[in-house]
Formats: sequence, structure tokens, C-alpha cells
Amino acid sequence: MTVRETINFSSKMLGTNNEFEMLGEAIRRKKGVINKMDQDLDSFIKATTFGEGSNLTTNYIIKILGLSECADTLVGDEMRRGISGGQKKRVTIGEMLVDLARCFFMDDISTGLDSSTTFEIMKFLQQMAHLMDLTMVISLLQPPPETLELFDDIILLCEGQIVYHGPRENATDFFETMGFKCPSRKNVADFLQEVTSKMDQKQYWAGDPNKYQYHSIENFAEAFRMSYLPRLAEEKLCSTNNTGKNKEVKMNASRQISRWNIFKACFSRELLLLKRNSPVHIFKTIQITVMALVISTLFLRTKMSHKSVLDANKYMGALFMAVVIVNFNGMTEIAMTIKRLPTFYKQRELLALPGWALLSSVFLISIPISLVETGLWTGLTYYVIGYAPSPIRFIQHFLVLFAMHQMSMGLYRFLAAIGRTQVMANMLGTAALIAIYILGGFVISKDDLQPWLRWGYWTSPFTYAQNAIALNEFHDKRWAIEFSYADANTVGEAILKIRGLLTEWQWYWICVSILFGYSLVFNILSILALEFMSSPHKHQVNIKTTKANFKYHSQMVAANGNSSNDQVILPFRPLSLVFDHINYFVDMPKEMTKNGVTEKKLQLLQDVSGAFRPGVLTALMGITGAGKTTLLDVLAGRKTGGYIEGTIKIAGYPKKQETFSRISGYCEQSDIHSPNLTVYESLKFSAWLRLPSNVKPHQRDMFIDEVMSLVELTDLKNAMVGIPGATGLSAEQRKRLTIAVELVASPSIIFMDEPTTGLDARAAAIVMRTVRKTVDTGRTVVCTIHQPSIEIFESFDELLLMKRGGQLIYNGSLGPLSSNMIKYFESIPGVPRINKGQNPAAWMLDISSQITEYEIGVDYAEIYRNSSLYRENRLLIDELEQPEPNTEDLHFPQGYWQNFTTQCVACLWKQNCAYWKNSEHNVVRFINTIAVAIMFGVVFWKTGSTIKDQQDLFNVLGIVYASALFLGFMNCSILQPVVATERVVLYREKAAGMYSTMAYAIAQVSVELPYMLVQVLIFSWIVYPMIGFELTAGKFLWFFLYLVMSFMYYTLYGMMTVALTPNIEIAMGLSFLIFIFWNVFSGFIIAREMMPVWWRWVYWADPAAWTVYGLMFSQLGHRTEQILVPGVGEQTVREFLEGYLGLQDRHFELVTCLHLAIIGLFALLFFLAIKHLNFQRR
Repeated sequence: MTVRETINFSSKMLGTNNEFEMLGEAIRRKKGVINKMDQDLDSFIKATTFGEGSNLTTNYIIKILGLSECADTLVGDEMRRGISGGQKKRVTIGEMLVDLARCFFMDDISTGLDSSTTFEIMKFLQQMAHLMDLTMVISLLQPPPETLELFDDIILLCEGQIVYHGPRENATDFFETMGFKCPSRKNVADFLQEVTSKMDQKQYWAGDPNKYQYHSIENFAEAFRMSYLPRLAEEKLCSTNNTGKNKEVKMNASRQISRWNIFKACFSRELLLLKRNSPVHIFKTIQITVMALVISTLFLRTKMSHKSVLDANKYMGALFMAVVIVNFNGMTEIAMTIKRLPTFYKQRELLALPGWALLSSVFLISIPISLVETGLWTGLTYYVIGYAPSPIRFIQHFLVLFAMHQMSMGLYRFLAAIGRTQVMANMLGTAALIAIYILGGFVISKDDLQPWLRWGYWTSPFTYAQNAIALNEFHDKRWAIEFSYADANTVGEAILKIRGLLTEWQWYWICVSILFGYSLVFNILSILALEFMSSPHKHQVNIKTTKANFKYHSQMVAANGNSSNDQVILPFRPLSLVFDHINYFVDMPKEMTKNGVTEKKLQLLQDVSGAFRPGVLTALMGITGAGKTTLLDVLAGRKTGGYIEGTIKIAGYPKKQETFSRISGYCEQSDIHSPNLTVYESLKFSAWLRLPSNVKPHQRDMFIDEVMSLVELTDLKNAMVGIPGATGLSAEQRKRLTIAVELVASPSIIFMDEPTTGLDARAAAIVMRTVRKTVDTGRTVVCTIHQPSIEIFESFDELLLMKRGGQLIYNGSLGPLSSNMIKYFESIPGVPRINKGQNPAAWMLDISSQITEYEIGVDYAEIYRNSSLYRENRLLIDELEQPEPNTEDLHFPQGYWQNFTTQCVACLWKQNCAYWKNSEHNVVRFINTIAVAIMFGVVFWKTGSTIKDQQDLFNVLGIVYASALFLGFMNCSILQPVVATERVVLYREKAAGMYSTMAYAIAQVSVELPYMLVQVLIFSWIVYPMIGFELTAGKFLWFFLYLVMSFMYYTLYGMMTVALTPNIEIAMGLSFLIFIFWNVFSGFIIAREMMPVWWRWVYWADPAAWTVYGLMFSQLGHRTEQILVPGVGEQTVREFLEGYLGLQDRHFELVTCLHLAIIGLFALLFFLAIKHLNFQRR
């Protein structure tokens, strides 16, 4: 959704529209008497309700939060380009601010915002709190001084204890009574955070240095409770506000939003998402059309007569396929629901969004979709296949399929709501599918089930769909040909009897109503699941002993103070980076062309030039949306789209991307890491592949330890990385890991995109210390940075300042105490001077904002281009563009640092660590395999030992078909989310030039093998004896071999579909589509001999058919006992296999070789797709 739609939905759910609608009505009523006041009000209403469907609150909030220019941009996610990180954060604030609540609790709301934006937002919140008597509690990381001054009270928390709670201005006094003084140029917030930390406390001691001793947090907390709280109470600051005379809080009646309004809000959002998600629905429609054309030409009416039971068998197959495909089509519901759950859980808590509102709108919208899809199917297949020719039968046929589709969507939605994670839901979905499929009375007929399994037959929705659709067809008058079988008189009755289906017509309506009943029950259960089940990810905190940490640090500090010779110094070559006249364009976003923008391209960077030198730390700053990240992406060569103009040179030679990635590191804004590795494993993997091959393993390990202590990750060495925002490391720990992963590569040039965002002042100081140490080794480092404190800002040497629209307005050194930069800006006429003690960074962002520019009427970019500073920079650029004498261009051995074998070993090591720790995936796999194996064994108990008639053979074919198709497919669908998660990490690692895609592909495939073999062993050991096949080693080995090959091609096929498609929903859709093809042509639903000539080739191109062929022939190919075939008489098993199913001796070896060929083909496709397709949009 776009920003405006998101905030609007929130405002509708919180019922804040009503106020302004009432205001509008009041004005309309008074239209008669127009006086001056009313005219103002009228123009006010007109001015604030501009924009379709938006309301005053939303527009006001969007304006306040500075989101106007991206109000109609999609929010976006990891793969889809949307608004920037800082803008996302503001949307989150906006979602809550539209509520007219009395209390606000805000956690970390300045993350990703520059200091001037933070100040604007805080100022607004302060006014809200004071004017409207609200209570606001806000936690902030690194608040700048001017922001801190907006607060009335401060709570200082330390290790779970309150060290200070009271008026802001008294905070420093309290610490002075303890003997600690805040220096003059020091940000108060940073002082408060550091005075309690053991490492930084000493520098603030005001008394005699010799008498200093460490004050523990307990001391502070105790002193506060004893001495300070009573004083505050005396000053009546803690007493209740007597102005209100104990007025009780009344819930405003108009705020109670009616159920109808909640439903309206949800329904309009669903309609919107239906439009935005159109690709998925178009894909499903194409899928069902393709399948309909295939099925209808497979059972073409010219080839279908209706005289004997054999003909009726073909019709049975066609009807069964219709039910199956309609059911499969509902399975995309799993991925769609899972994707929405995190947002739903958030809105359930914050907006009181009820489960019924969401589900009823989803359900109502699914009805027309369902009608279209089943209508397409019925329309395309009914007359082409040549079912009973009467309009009434057509409608009844359609009704069964519609009921089945609604049932399947309800079922899979329910399973997704219970599973709550992609892997769990996929498991439940495939398990449910297998159960209802096998027990539905077609794969094994009802009369052959064990008596105590009949309840399974009657609970499977397939049973009712199959019965209803068959009754509708075979009760037609054209099937009334005389035929005697048991107690049936016509062909129509005989086929129903043989298949064990119901024969009386009144059952048709009962079956259809049971299907609709199922659909209702599943939807009600989904509502309950949404209402009462909690989100699967609990907020976790890594609690590690910080006390031990302090001891370790004080030793470290002491040690580093004396000597720093014991460090591992890895060789690198200092390099400068020069860029000249850089322009960057993207195609105009669709939303903006809708709003009447005519240009074809949008320019994000305009004529940017500069130079980054070794040993110089450069800050890249600008207000949110000035194009900082864009510039870094362009320089690092990480952009995947858009048009770049200009020259970039490294040490005077033109930049080549393949060598550049070897000497550079890039810490991205989003911290992308494999969730199932520990911190140490992530670093080891990066160092292993990115350090030159001549570095010895023990040197490498020492270097990793050193980087870990540099970024202070040593105590988290064995912590799992986890999923962002859900499990594992906290935001700042992830940020430090991102930096560490780049540092262990020992690069010459490092780009860091907002390294301090999301960290508190102490963590930011740690990170900046790390960065500074890195620069001092002679490396070139560039950081984009949002709201630096004075200290952090002044640790930079140079500043590149950009304004919105991607233009440079300052490029030069900061000077001591930022004097050069301040001098430059203060010399521009009209620019307000800096206040004493103000943070230069905040002041600079303030005066360079568009508002100030507009007020004093200058164009900073123009001024910069005419300044002496610009001319100096030009000289510097021209000088650095020439290579130094007697140096040559960077040259590396071809390819990567490590040779191919090492890459494979490293990738395999990483995948193995990740797989072993991914407990959810493993547990799901093995439980599933065991459960399915036991189910197959029980349902097909001893079918293989006694073969007397045709139906017995069909039952054996049923188990073979189920083994060949379902288990493998289940594995494939459980695997897809895992491969998709790893792919995002692959994009980052590939861009860093860590390994060739081939090594990644080999590792991803090989790591599956041991798990797969164990699965097949479990399955064969359980199923083989229970079905009653011959217990000889040879036969068992054939059975085992075919299943292993079947698993292999399914696994590779799952990986391949993920690699070929942009997201997991489409990957699942594509794998379903191909799976249904395999299903139809596997030789079970319609035997090869019965297929029309033009479809026989598909049978030979279908891996599942080869597996069915191989399993069936290896088990039964030599049997010679006689069986009874209705309408033919006695035949031997072997004759029946050859005549009816077309399984002959001569193709057996061919089929075995084909298995190996398809495994190779899928592996190749997976490799090519991973190598050449990049779906990340930057």
C-alpha cells in the first residue's frame, strides 16, 4: 500500500474520520447565515480535504511528518523498491498519531531520521502533549541536545534499575551531588548514558582524581531513592494535577467505531490489495486456463465414447482431475495469508483490528475470484470433453466445483492461520492435501479401505466432491445402456458400483451442501485462529553478562594503552576514489505519472563530483531523501537499474567492478545475514572467502578475534543471528555484525550506509571508535550519517553535504570544532548564526533544509558552484585523476581470492551449519515423512500381497503414484522458503565478490543429500513391509533407488523454481502448475495407452511418470497370476500391465537413465538462474 493508504486505514480503524465529517456537516447546516467566520471555515475545509478519499487528519499528519512527497509511493519491502528507511519509520509514527489517544508510548522513533527531521517531529509531539494534555513516554537513542530540551522529564534506566527520574533540568545537578560534572561541549544525553558505564565514568569525575572510585549502578539508584526522590516530592512535582478535580476519563462515544465501519475499512483495503496483487491473480487465471486446455485436449470428445465400463473409467479420470485442479488452485492461499500475518498481528494489537473483519472481507472477495476461476474451467472443459449435454447438468457440475474451490480456499487459509510461518504452513498444507487426496475414494476405492478407516473416507471433502460430480455425470440418460454387474443394470450404475461410490441421486444435494458446510466451518475456525493465536515470533533479548564484559574491557584498554604491536596487520594498498560529474536517473515511478508528471526519467543525482582519500574519514550528509544511499550505491556499483553518467576512478585508473569488489567493503543499511548462523560463523565465512589465499588459517582466526573485540562482539560470539525484529540479535548488535563482516575482509575502501542508525549513544560511540581506528590504519572510509552527536560529528575529517534532488552544497574539511564548515555557511548572507553549544551537525541540517533555503531565498547548490571551495576541489580532483608515477593499475589473479575447491568447501561448511541449526525445517521434514509413511502403510495395508482383480492392481498403482508424487513435492514446498531466505544473502555476498555462483549452487544442492537419504530410508523401511511387497533385497533396492531419484529431482526442482521467480508466491504457483502436469500425465489418472497420440510425448517427458513406471514394473513386472478384468475376462498381471498401462520390459533401462538426465537438467537450470537472474531492485 502507499503511505497515504496505510495511514488512512489506520485512521479509519481508530475512528478519527468521524470528528471531521461532523465538523463538515455542521458547516453545511449553517450555510444560510454566512458571515466572515464561516467563509474562513469553508475555505479551511476545502483546503484540508484535497486529494481523493483522504481526510483532514491523514493529510495533516502526512504534512507534519514531512511525508508529502512520498505520500503516493508504495511502502515496499526487501525485494520491492519503496520509501527510504527513515520514511518507513515516520509512517510507523503516523499510523499511531492519527489516533486521538490520551497516552502514547513510542519506542526508538528517531531511528533512521536526520536530526532536523527528528527535531521537527518532537516539536510537534511536544505541542500535542502540552496543548491536549496528553501523556507521552518516548525512548530515544542518541537524542541531539535541542531535541532533548523539548522534554519535561527524564527517566534514566540502567540494567533494569531507575537511576534518575525527574525534571530534565535537574538531571545534571543530581550527578553533580555525586561528584560527576558534565563538560561544556558535551551533549547532556551522552553524558547521562556514559556516566553510569564503567569504561567512560572516570573522565567526568570532578573531585580529586586520586580519590576517584567506581560508582556502581546500585550506588546511583540507592542515592536517588534516598536523597533525591523526597526532594522532588516536596517540590510538589510528583503530586497529582489538581486542576482536573479528579475528572474521570470518559470514552468519547463517537470514538466507539461501529462494526459496519470496521468492516467497510477492511473491505476497501482488500479491494485495493486485490488490484495491487493482480499479477498473482492473473497468474492463477492463466494457470487454470492452461490446465483446462491440456485436460480438455487430453480427454477430447472425439476419442471418448460412452458404451462400456472402460469408457466410463476415462470419464472418471477426467472428473477426478477437475476436482483435484480446483483444489490445487486454492493452495496459493497459504502463501498469500502467511505474507499478511505479521502486519495483521501488529494491527490486531495496535488498531484493535478484529479477525472477523479481515477474514470476512477476504472471504467475500474470494467469491467472485472463485466464480471466475471455476467458471473458466467449467466453460473451457465441459463441452470439449463432452460431458452429459444438458444445461442443467452443466450448472450442477459448475456448482460442485465452486463449492470445492471455496472449501479448499477456506481450508488452506485456516492451515496458514494455525501454522503462522511459511515452513509450518507448507507442511500442514501438503499433509492435509495428501490425507484428503488419498482418502477421497479415487486413489484407493472405499471398499478396499480397512473397516476402521472408513471414517477417514467420510471426513475427506474429496469424497463429497467426487461423489457429487460423478452422480451428476453418470445419471444422464446416455449412460443407461444395459449392463449387468453385481446388482447394477446400466453402465452408469455399474461404474459407480465398481468405484465404490454412492448411486442414489438425492446424495448429490447432500454432498454439495456438505462441501459448503466445510467451507463455512473452515472460515469460522480461521477467524478463531486469527483472534486467539499469538504471533509466532516472541521478542527475545540476548542477555549476556555485561559485568564480565567490563572486566575484559578494562584489561583490553590497559593492554592497548601500552602497546599495539601484537595486532595482526594484514597488508593492503591505500587507494583514493575520485568521481566526476555523476548523474543518476531512474524511470519515472507510475504513481507520479498518474499525478500528472510528464518527464520520462526522474533525476536522483545531479552533477556530483568529489574525491575520497586514504586516511581521511568522510561524512556524507543531507536531509532524508537527499540521495546519500543512492550515491553510495552508484559508487560501489550496487545499482541494478537506472542510468548512470560520469567517471569514477580508483588511484587514477578507471574503476573496474570485478577488481573493485575485491578491495572494497560495503555495509548496507539493511543488515542482511543468514539467520541460522552464529556471529562467529558469519565472520569466519566472510574472512575465509574474502582474505587473500596466502593468509594462514591461524592468522585469519586471530584477525577475526581482533575484529570482534574491535566491534565488541566477543561475548556474542556464539549467539544466533536470527530473523530481524523477531529472534536473535538486537538491531544494534546486527549493525555491528554488518560492520564486522566487512572489516574481516580487510578492504582498502569502505562504504558505510548509516552505521550508527538504530544504536544508542554508547553503541554509536563504540561503532564510531571502530570506524576511526579503521581509518587510522590508512584506509579510505565514507559514511552516510543521520544525526551525529557533537563528538561523533567532529570525529570526521571531511564533509560532503547534499540537498534534496541530489545536488552537492558543501564538500570540504570540517576543521577544528567544525570551524571551516561553520565559516563557509555563515558567510552566506541571510543564514542564521549558530548558537553557543549547539551541535554543528544539527545546525547545518537545519539551515540546509528546503524551508530555510526558501525563506532566505538562496540556492545553496548555485552558491557552492561559484565558491572558491569548489575551485579547490576541482584542482584536487584533477590531480587525483592522474595515476601516480610508477604505479600500475590494480591487478588480481582472475576470479576470486580463493580457488574453486576452497569456495565450495566454505559454502558447504556454511550451509551445513545453517541447516543443522534450522530446527524448524528439520523437525517438520522428518515428522512429515514418518506421518505420511505411516498413513500410506495403514491406508494401503497389504495391497501388494494379494492381487485378484483389476481394482487390486489399481490400488497398487495408487500407492506407487502417491509415493512418486506427494512426498517429493512436500519436500520441495517445505524447502522453497529456506532457499528464498538464503537468496537475499546470496545477492549481498555475490556483490561483495566472495564466491562464484557455481560454488553456492553446489553447496546448496549437496547439503540436501544426507537429509534426503535419511528421509527416503525412513519412508522405505515403514512403507515397504506394510504394503506387503515381496521382501527380497533386489526388489527393496529398486524401490529405494527410485524414491531417492524422485526426491532428488523434486528438491532440485523446488530450488530451480525459486531461482527463476522474483518471490516465493510466484515460485509456489509455478511449482504447482508443473506439479499438476506431472500429476495428470503420470499414467495413473489416464493410462498411457489411452492418451491421445498428441499427448503421449508428455508422458515420456514427465519424471513422475518414469518413477511410477519404474516402481510399478520393478515390483509387479514378473507376476503371472490371473486377474478378473470387467468386460474383458481373465488376464495375467503381466499382460494387464503391458496391455492396459503400457509397461514393458524394453523401456525399463531407458526410464532409469532418464531420471539421471532430469536431475542433471534441473541442477543446470538452478545454477544458470541463480547466476544470471537478479530480482533485487535497487
